[in-house]
Amino acid sequence: MRENPIGVFDSGVGGLFVLNRLAAALPSERFIYLADEANMPYGVKDDGEIKRAACACASTLFSMNCKALVVACNTATAVAVDDIRRLYPNRIVIGLEPAVKPCCNELGKNGYAVALVTPATAESRKFKRLAAAAGDRLVSAPQPHLARMIEENVCDLSAVEPYVKEILSPYETAESVILGCSHYSCIANAVKRFYGGNIKIYDGADGAAARLSYCLALAGLLAPQCETGSMRFLSTARA
Repeated sequence: MRENPIGVFDSGVGGLFVLNRLAAALPSERFIYLADEANMPYGVKDDGEIKRAACACASTLFSMNCKALVVACNTATAVAVDDIRRLYPNRIVIGLEPAVKPCCNELGKNGYAVALVTPATAESRKFKRLAAAAGDRLVSAPQPHLARMIEENVCDLSAVEPYVKEILSPYETAESVILGCSHYSCIANAVKRFYGGNIKIYDGADGAAARLSYCLALAGLLAPQCETGSMRFLSTARA
């Protein structure tokens, strides 16, 4: 089992940023990345659709003898990770959550953060609990179109930058920005430019990598250090 791969999935390219963080933290591991492009984007679907898509991805990856699964999608984590864990109670399943807690812990006394999230994440119980704990130090800004725009312009993200400026303009005084969708990692540089570099940006990828490392070590499933890591890529692209 130690040499078995780790499954990672998202609805498209966004999870690749998470995958890179996982591989940097665990360079000896083998990864299988599944881009669920047939169901992209998750963030504007209803809960039932998201759960069906996410559970199908989990089934595919566990059928390939993955020793662990990373749900590299904030929306799928918020809506479906509990269902996946019920289906696979003896497997390691790691989710991706908006980094609300570390962000708010580091805010200045009078500062506030804006969380860019998908509509499905914004309406989820998990995110509402995080937001409620943060109180007025967090402003939630659901984005119904941003993930799709990023996916369609991933080879030329300059096309998305005017839209990024538009959605951030109401939050010019924010101290921090939380990228609450893995796709939004693609616009981190555009966010920095909007704030003239004077902004702290948070996402959940490092937390997911740390949690995966901990769980694998606890279960005795870390790959041998002599192993050379690898990545394999799959897609459910529409026919």
